[in-house]
Amino acid sequence: MATIKLYDFLSSPNCQRVKVVLAEKKLPYETVPIDLKKGEQKKPEYLKLNPYGKVPVIIDGATVLYESLIINEYLEEKYPEPPLMPKDHGKKAKVRILIDYGMNHLDAPYQTIRKEMMKDEKERDQTVIDKARQELKNLLGRFERELGDQPYLAGDFSLADAALIPRFTRLEGMGVLPDPSLPSVGAWVKRMKDRPSVRAIL
Repeated sequence: MATIKLYDFLSSPNCQRVKVVLAEKKLPYETVPIDLKKGEQKKPEYLKLNPYGKVPVIIDGATVLYESLIINEYLEEKYPEPPLMPKDHGKKAKVRILIDYGMNHLDAPYQTIRKEMMKDEKERDQTVIDKARQELKNLLGRFERELGDQPYLAGDFSLADAALIPRFTRLEGMGVLPDPSLPSVGAWVKRMKDRPSVRAIL
């Protein structure tokens, strides 16, 4: 089997979620570093691989893929062991809904905090940050309910956990988590950070 190539920027959450799946499936891969700060993702030779000019890209034999969530679905289908999706079609769809919710519905307040945090400390608008933090905590209530006393988002470890953990570790850095109103979410993040696949990206 030819080794998978991963075009990677170390701190990119999109690359990190693919690395978690590669590690969980114990798939050997080599990384090709792409320096986003130097704009390497916009070079013509890279745009031939990914016209969006983003990371990650994987090359697996003759297959060239981009978009992290699609890459993870591909890895799950091509390398089914160990399975990271439930067998049941309804549960499988539920995993996709959780990923969609975590990526899209959380995105606006998440990006708001991210933009403020990137500013010089004196220029940050604390009111904007506090409002976005509260909005995120309210949205995270959905995950609190979904988790209940389950160890992972869909019961067993799945693509949902791999997809969302890079975002959740950043929510800790943003002061959104841990939160006493979200004990199951807090326990899930801790459990995830104990997995070797996640420890490797932290």
